[in-house]
Amino acid sequence: MNERNCVIVDAYSTGRFLPEEFKRYGIGTVHVMSAAHIPPIFQSHFNAALYDEVIRPREHMGYDEIVEFHLQALLGRELEFVIAGCETGVELADSLSERLGLPSNGTALSAARRDKSRLSEALASAGVRSIRQVVSDDAEEIASWRREENFDEIVIKPLNSTGTEDVFFCSTDADIRRALAAIVGKTNRVGAFNKLALGQEKINGQQYTVNAVSIDGEAFVTEAWTYETVPVEGASSVCSVERLLDGKESIVLELSDYLVRALQALRITNGPAHAEIIVDDRGPVLVDFGARLQGTMSAKARTMALGHNHMTLTAWRYADPNGFGEYMRRRGVYKRQAHALCVSLISDMSGVVGGHSGLDAIHKLPSFADAIAFVPIGQPLVPTIDLASTPGIVYLVNNDLIQLEDDYRQLRAMRMDQVFDLVGRSPRND
Repeated sequence: MNERNCVIVDAYSTGRFLPEEFKRYGIGTVHVMSAAHIPPIFQSHFNAALYDEVIRPREHMGYDEIVEFHLQALLGRELEFVIAGCETGVELADSLSERLGLPSNGTALSAARRDKSRLSEALASAGVRSIRQVVSDDAEEIASWRREENFDEIVIKPLNSTGTEDVFFCSTDADIRRALAAIVGKTNRVGAFNKLALGQEKINGQQYTVNAVSIDGEAFVTEAWTYETVPVEGASSVCSVERLLDGKESIVLELSDYLVRALQALRITNGPAHAEIIVDDRGPVLVDFGARLQGTMSAKARTMALGHNHMTLTAWRYADPNGFGEYMRRRGVYKRQAHALCVSLISDMSGVVGGHSGLDAIHKLPSFADAIAFVPIGQPLVPTIDLASTPGIVYLVNNDLIQLEDDYRQLRAMRMDQVFDLVGRSPRND
């Protein structure tokens, strides 16, 4: 085992790349699991060979038992830090880092960092703008709240989920009943059981994604992107494209100021954070949050556009905190080095993927930078209704904005049966 060692809790999603990043600094990793089984959505990504050791709790253990189990397993080891690899590892990473006396965000507000209703409560109690909400398993109670608040439309979602799973826009009592029926009583993709649903006011404005990395209470915004959605059948809306903003733009400064205050309210003092913020005529408001790395992103493409990326900066923060802090303070606001688009493909077809012949044409686009999360060969392509059913993501990066937009139009014009070789193809309406 390496002389320098760390713990990653649930190194799934983007976190699965952290072991190789830490290896560059000569740091070995122990992988700690927050549950006996990896959630199905992450199973195909996990490679146990990347870790010095994998520690898995026994089945049917409660949360407190899991914490004590891992503390005993880690007893006597010299560890530098504990970090969450993805959303499911946030609370356990907080508990282990706090108990081991390592850099930590602490456990006092752990629940608020994962539970969307508690998140809003924590923001409000700190004087930071938050979304008005109600929590219930009763559709009639939520419908009554909507009428009392005089909202034309509300958003209903699970309290604890990722990837825009089961997010509904509701303007009638019937809409609310359908949303509650879909959410309550379901075990979501990250393994959490939905006892309740969250109803929130619908904020109408421009949406953004903003990432940050904190060190000892000082937060550094690493990037901000616009977030554009389109309506699709069977869903409220899905992401279409994200556009990278320059750090000196006034909207980025406004977003950064708000996010820093939100991080303080949530007591995020160390490590990565990923936020989704909407700006309306009242200003910014947080609509979703993760005290972890952004999921499903291309480190390669983001480095091409920014000179860095959320993951490598996070690894630097933990592996060399003094060097990271000095660099980030000297750097000031981040600088966009090239224009960039993160394009989410949207499927209107079903079928089994037999190949990716369209990737040849995509790779030839002058702005092409990377393609990730494509449906694997042999797996089903389904109509897109959320992030998990997005069939692939393409990054376009170019200093020439005209060329970039032309490449985007060409990419968006491609049908899914031109990108994927489909067996048993059928359109969405079949």
